[in-house]
Amino acid sequence: MENALQTENQLLRRQLQTLLDEARLNEKKLRRLDQLEQRLIATRSLAGLIQVLLEDYKSACDIDAVTLVLADPEYEIARILESEKRGSAESPGLVLLEKLHIANVHPYLGAFDAELQGAIFDPWPSGCLSMVLLPIMRQGELIGSLNLASCKAERFAADSGTDFLERLAAIFSICLENALNHERLKLVGLTDPLTGVHNRRFFETRCHDEIAHARRHYLNLACMFLDIDKFKRINDTLGHHAGDEVLRNVARLIKLQLRSNDIIARYGGEEFVALLPHTGLKQAYEIAERIRTSIAAHPFQPLPGENLAVTISIGVAMLPAELAGDESTLAEKLVSAADAALYQAKEGGRNRVVCAEEFPV
Repeated sequence: MENALQTENQLLRRQLQTLLDEARLNEKKLRRLDQLEQRLIATRSLAGLIQVLLEDYKSACDIDAVTLVLADPEYEIARILESEKRGSAESPGLVLLEKLHIANVHPYLGAFDAELQGAIFDPWPSGCLSMVLLPIMRQGELIGSLNLASCKAERFAADSGTDFLERLAAIFSICLENALNHERLKLVGLTDPLTGVHNRRFFETRCHDEIAHARRHYLNLACMFLDIDKFKRINDTLGHHAGDEVLRNVARLIKLQLRSNDIIARYGGEEFVALLPHTGLKQAYEIAERIRTSIAAHPFQPLPGENLAVTISIGVAMLPAELAGDESTLAEKLVSAADAALYQAKEGGRNRVVCAEEFPV
């Protein structure tokens, strides 16, 4: 009888210890997730938000692979990331899809299954035995998936609870919406409402940043100043509505010839300015020529039945790598050099590209 009681007591102690161990483990998980949630809530930039989820969560929770899949049908997320990360939207583990191919809106926990719909991992994990596919919902709509994989079969067992993970996904979806709204508000204040390109305020800020970046890494930086020829005549003869239509189309044609990391802005009136990072003089001249010829060849029709030939003059300048000075002064000189080259193009007959021979000292 006494031996039976001792055996039962030992069994109860082991069961109690198991429960205590599980409670401590859950407490640690809860503490880690709480810290992660606080970092998510405190992060305002979209790139920072994605980094917290993909990098911080992976290291904090000892996970072998993390992928964030997001729907981006209008390429809005990609454009914001390109702007934040200097022309690159790439983030290891981030997958942007024009359309989500995920039908299941319930979490999946269990054995690693590469064929399961929505099991998108980039880079692809090796040796993983269990995984979680966690749908990210916003206002009842599926907007993405958080995919986790582990080399431990028991890490994401099918009978595991998903409360913590679903809470994390819900908080991330709210933070994502807030970050996107924050970026949209910034763009409203930094975008020309007529043409849809950046405004002068945005250009001046980015010009300082690009000059600092170019000097720090000994990179080329070209600037173009562009002006629509005889634009006043268009407004005077056809009216401002026609002039606005010409401005919109010219801005669109300029953008078509620029790369994703180039910066185009409306400087004022019929003037545009562009920055071309990592671009030498010869390449900048070729891009300017493509812009000029595409506009000259475009069949403008600012009013129904009204065909109009439009041309543009362009001045090109380069930032000398060896020139000393602060970013503000150099930005002013770079734009002035491109503007002076533009003046030469106008004086030389318009509808041409001129490269600055000298940089203001």
